[in-house]
Amino acid sequence: MKKHKGGCICGEVKFTVNLDDKPRIYNCHCIDCRKKTGGMITIIDLREGSIEIDKTKLGTYEHSGGSGNLIKKHYCKKCTAPILTYVDKWKKFYLYAGMLDNINILKTANNIYYEDSHFPFMEIKEKKIKL
Repeated sequence: MKKHKGGCICGEVKFTVNLDDKPRIYNCHCIDCRKKTGGMITIIDLREGSIEIDKTKLGTYEHSGGSGNLIKKHYCKKCTAPILTYVDKWKKFYLYAGMLDNINILKTANNIYYEDSHFPFMEIKEKKIKL
């Protein structure tokens, strides 16, 4: 595991996160993610206890996902940049990949929930995207 740094656009929220040498990265196309950000999002599956962050600087929005399970979205209280999502269905936290200071470590990602929800101008075959 390697330590990486990141933060939001205004700089109020900063964090360090321990990631595997090959982190589990997903491009999520589900309706919940699309409605939240306006398109697909790239997220990193976090191991329990892998992120150090001041949670007092985070706001939280909760809602039921498509599965009916709870989703908690954590964002910067100042600039509202999305930082983390907790998905109760999987009992996992996911970090928004774009919040990392160095995204060059992210080499591959699997597409998830794209079968019925991706934009029609995207061609997704074998979990790869072509625009």
